[in-house]
Amino acid sequence: MKLPLACALLLLFVQAAVAREQAAQLPSSDPAAAVSNSRKLTVDSTIGELLDNPAARAVLERHVPVLVASPQIEQARGMSLRSIQPYAPTLLTDERLQTINDALAHAPGAIASERPPPRQTSLPHDTRVALDLSTVRLWEGRAPLATGEGPGDVPTLTIVGTDGAVSYGTAVIVAPGGGYQTLATGHEGRQIADWFAAHGVMAFVLRYRLASAGYRHPTQLTDAKRAIRWVRANAARFGVSQQRIGMIGFSAGGHLTAMASTAFDAGDPNSADPVERVSSRLDFAVLVYGATSIDGPGWQAPQLVDPKTDKSILDQLSPTRHVSNATPPTFLLHTSADTVVPPEHAISYYRALRAAKVPVEMHIFENGAHGLGFSMGDPSLAMGPVLLENWLRACNLIGGTTE
Repeated sequence: MKLPLACALLLLFVQAAVAREQAAQLPSSDPAAAVSNSRKLTVDSTIGELLDNPAARAVLERHVPVLVASPQIEQARGMSLRSIQPYAPTLLTDERLQTINDALAHAPGAIASERPPPRQTSLPHDTRVALDLSTVRLWEGRAPLATGEGPGDVPTLTIVGTDGAVSYGTAVIVAPGGGYQTLATGHEGRQIADWFAAHGVMAFVLRYRLASAGYRHPTQLTDAKRAIRWVRANAARFGVSQQRIGMIGFSAGGHLTAMASTAFDAGDPNSADPVERVSSRLDFAVLVYGATSIDGPGWQAPQLVDPKTDKSILDQLSPTRHVSNATPPTFLLHTSADTVVPPEHAISYYRALRAAKVPVEMHIFENGAHGLGFSMGDPSLAMGPVLLENWLRACNLIGGTTE
C-alpha cells in the first residue's frame, strides 16, 4: 500500500528527529564539541561544585580568598555565590560577582560534571553541634588507683573547641581549683576554656579526682599527666601541634599545674597503651593564685597527705624544689590580698624559674581575693587576661599564621 505524500514526509521528519536525538545521546569523539556541550560553572553554580573543581577553586582563591579559607563555607556548599551575597554584601558585590563569572568563563577546566549535585536547601549539619560539649574519659577502662566506678572515680576531659573560628594549633588543659575538695568548673573551668577558645586555642577542662572522694597524692598528678599525654596523643585529631600543649590552673589546680610542670616524663615506649607512650611534658604553663610549696604560708596540702605519707611523696608536693631548665615557660598571676594562697607562693616559684633560666613572667595585683578566676568584671583585675594574651602572643602560641 502506498502512503499519501503528506504521511511519507511526516514519517521522514520523525525518523530524522529520532536520529538526531540518538546522536545527541552518543558520546562525541570531538573534544571541542564535548566542551561546547558541557555546562560552564558560574556564580549561580553551587559553592560545592566550585570548590570541588580545581580550576573554579583557583578562581575563587584569587578573587575571594577569605571566603574559601572560612571554615564555615562548608555549611553553604549547596548554595550559590549569588544566593549568599546578602550575607556578605561588601565581599560579594555585583562587580565582584561579574568578575568571578568572567574569570570562570575563561578558565578552561571550570566545567560542571555531567550530573551536578542537587541544590541543597538546608544546612548540611545540625547547627546545635557547636553548642554541645564532648567529655571523654582519660582511661577507657578503670583508671589507675580508682576505688570505684562512680562519677568521682572517673577523671575526664571536657573539650571546648574553637568551632569554626581561627585556630593557632595550640591546646591548653584547664585545671579548676577547689582545694582538692571540689572543682570550680564554672568560673575556673568553662569560662576559662571559652576565653582560650575565643583566642584560637583548643581547650580541655580537666576533672581530676579529689581528696574529698578519698584520693590522696599522687592520684591527682597521675590524672594531670594522663591528660597531657591524651591531648598530645590525639593532637592531630584536634588540629593542634604536639609541641604546643599547655596547662592553666587555679589555686589547687595551679598547684597541680606546677607539679605537672616539674614531674613529667618521656612516656613508656613499650606500653601497650599508645597514650602512655608519649611525653607528659608541658610546653607552657599558667598559674593563677596557685600554691607551689607545702612549706609556704597559708595552704599546706593537708587534704592530700596523712601521717603515714612518705617524705619522698611529700617532697613532690613542693614543685618549687623541682624546677629545672626543662620546666616549661610559665606565666604567674596573683594578688597581694590573697590570704588563702599568699603571693609568696608565686614569688618563690618565680625565683626558682629565674634561677633555672626558664622564661617566666609574673604579675601581682594589689587587690583581689582568692578564687576570682579571670575577674574580667573587676576593673582593677581585668587587665590580667590581657597580660596573659600578650604573653601568649609573645611566645608565638597565638597570633601569626594558623597551623
